[in-house]
Amino acid sequence: MNELSPIRDPRANRAEEQRRRILDAAIRCFARGGFHATGMQAVCAEAGMSPGALYRYFPSKEAIIEAIVERDRADIPAQLEPLLHAENVVDALIASARAFLVGNLRPESLPMFLELSAEAARNEAVRGIVMRCDEEVGDIVARAVQRGMAMGQIDPTLDAREATRFLMALTDGVLTRLLLEPAAELEGLMPMYERSVRRFLAPEPAPAAEAAR
Repeated sequence: MNELSPIRDPRANRAEEQRRRILDAAIRCFARGGFHATGMQAVCAEAGMSPGALYRYFPSKEAIIEAIVERDRADIPAQLEPLLHAENVVDALIASARAFLVGNLRPESLPMFLELSAEAARNEAVRGIVMRCDEEVGDIVARAVQRGMAMGQIDPTLDAREATRFLMALTDGVLTRLLLEPAAELEGLMPMYERSVRRFLAPEPAPAAEAAR
């Protein structure tokens, strides 16, 4: 006898739909005007909701920002899981970075990256939200780097945590450049990005005398 799937409360479905509607509207507003200049009234207008209705779901702009980041954060384990099982860890790290860059280069996503970075620099609450997400990404990437070291694919003298910070900074830098310089293209930067990552992570070659044994 098959187990019956649990029946979801229609009210819960409705609440989830409303939250999604608000977050999507907020992203459009933030992408156009930035976090700092966008007020809750603008989000209400974009979502087609009264302030009273919206505040039932999100009591503040910071709560909306947190929900946006948390929604993205929920996808992180599935997106980065291949790093922990790849036969070639360096190839997997580069592929993961490319996927991150491509995903954030969508017109609706790219302005959000800089807005989050700028708001995190001046708003301690938002910085805490963003850093929790960064820490989760960093933990998985660092585990992948350690795995690559154990497999002889990554320089074992590197500090895995500091190497992870560098890789994340390099990737964020490419994304920022692509936003600030419209003439730049991912396909133009990606070969140099890949070469930089491979050279940075490559194990030191064995001394000639040792290699000749």
